[in-house]
Amino acid sequence: MLGIIVSLPRELKSLTRQPIPVGGWKAITDNTLVTLSGMGAERAYRAGEVLVSLGANALLSWGCAAALDDRISPGCLIIPERIVAASGEIHQVNTEWHQRLYQTLERKYPVHTAALVESDTIMKTAAEKRALANRTQAAATDMESAAQARLAKEHKLPFVALRAIVDTVSTDIPDNVLKALEPQGNINVWKLLASSYLVPADWMKIVRLGIQFSAAQRALKKARKLVLNASQY
Repeated sequence: MLGIIVSLPRELKSLTRQPIPVGGWKAITDNTLVTLSGMGAERAYRAGEVLVSLGANALLSWGCAAALDDRISPGCLIIPERIVAASGEIHQVNTEWHQRLYQTLERKYPVHTAALVESDTIMKTAAEKRALANRTQAAATDMESAAQARLAKEHKLPFVALRAIVDTVSTDIPDNVLKALEPQGNINVWKLLASSYLVPADWMKIVRLGIQFSAAQRALKKARKLVLNASQY
């Protein structure tokens, strides 16, 4: 039974049209369970525990990430060979599963396999991303995959992560976007509109970010069927 952990409601839409409340789960096929965790490592770990308790014997981290490498653009997929935790601990993904996914996807999509590093917070500036890249040599970052990898290691389960890139190294995330982002992963639209009205210069950044997120969503949707077919346990 495959267990997939998704952090954000908008990321979930690239995987299934079934609504899932934050903290909840649903079966999207006879052998696939999906849970929506919300943002952050702690939520991701707890959501994974639920899937394990339901019988999941393999875990997949699904969603978006930020690039730490200038060569990686929005919409590219990353299937990291290893996950670097914020503590420095390194989690190796399941080699056979990883190779199966890579061979399935690389014929059709731009796919990268360098390390994915955990971030405690959203990387909002180019300077923050470059500093993290210099410290870790990772190609991308997210907030949840390391916690899921740790859970899989504790239960001796195979684990892989598949993430689509949203923001490039040079993409700055406006403060009003972060203020409007709720812990469950939803954007408070009214708060975003109100704060952006006061900072008109941020509108172009928000539009650009929206375009990049759409590219990531399209990549995940296109990869969905291939990933599920190559991930049955």
